[in-house]
Amino acid sequence: MTFMKKLLTYLLVFSGVVVAITFRPDSLTKLDIEIITPSSGRKDKSLWKKVFKITGAKCDALTTSSTEQCFADQDKKFKKLDKSLKSSHKIIWTFCGGYEVDKLMGKLAASDYSKTSRKIIIGFSDATPLLIYMSQKYNWTAIHAPDLTNMAQKNKSPESYDSLIKFLHGKTNVFKISDLIPLNERAKTLDNVVIQGIITGGNLTCIESTIGTPWQIETQGKIILLEDIGIKDYYLDRLLTHLDNAGLFNCVAAIIFGDFGANATALKILENFASKMSIPVYKSESFGHGRNNLPFGYNFLGKITKRQKTSEITMTQTEQ
Repeated sequence: MTFMKKLLTYLLVFSGVVVAITFRPDSLTKLDIEIITPSSGRKDKSLWKKVFKITGAKCDALTTSSTEQCFADQDKKFKKLDKSLKSSHKIIWTFCGGYEVDKLMGKLAASDYSKTSRKIIIGFSDATPLLIYMSQKYNWTAIHAPDLTNMAQKNKSPESYDSLIKFLHGKTNVFKISDLIPLNERAKTLDNVVIQGIITGGNLTCIESTIGTPWQIETQGKIILLEDIGIKDYYLDRLLTHLDNAGLFNCVAAIIFGDFGANATALKILENFASKMSIPVYKSESFGHGRNNLPFGYNFLGKITKRQKTSEITMTQTEQ
């Protein structure tokens, strides 16, 4: 830090202004990270070098696109994933999203990780089924958060990184999202009521793909956080209708919709869906594929409380 930056920081602190901690790339090299590539790769070799540099970890560079992953050697890819999951590394972190986790889940479910030391597994988007299964089946600490390409490119908001880095360094066990807007009357009328539930969720399209599988998402009594990107309006409505028809919203504590892209019609669909639900439904812009992707933890205890203009969810990791 330069002298002027130090001076500015001291002045801000002295004046009572809270200074946000920004993500430092070297903070990751102090962590025991294993890079996994269960989804697509990236052809840009410079991006791989950036990820290797900020983590101090390496893996075989995967340079196939989502379309090319349709024809990938799944046995070979699963062997690499299985080896990583059974390794001694404490943190398993996805390189990027894309496509193919679904095609590996059958082999994953047929394997046994009960004697493997529990780990922290991080990712989002296509990694959703993996996060859901390892948290439900083996009680691993699964975190829906920016992947390593996001960390290397710094293409998310500073807040998206800060609480995650603090958590990984053992400085907090709590994640917060503070911009919840009620989408239905049930959420609007809950004055001075704390809604509690265990946290689950992730990418809506990927969650739908778990229905009818051994790794199907468990939702009863839980607070579900959902996000997605680039889906057509009618398909968004179809996805929500399918989950509802499949009973996944029965006995749910609450639903929180995250970022679904800058699409006014999508918001109307979410509002229309929420209006028909008897449980509280909220909207947030703090997690998903957009600029903000604040972390949330699977199996964390979530508490939604009403504030002056918005509501806030506090998610606390319970004892493992």
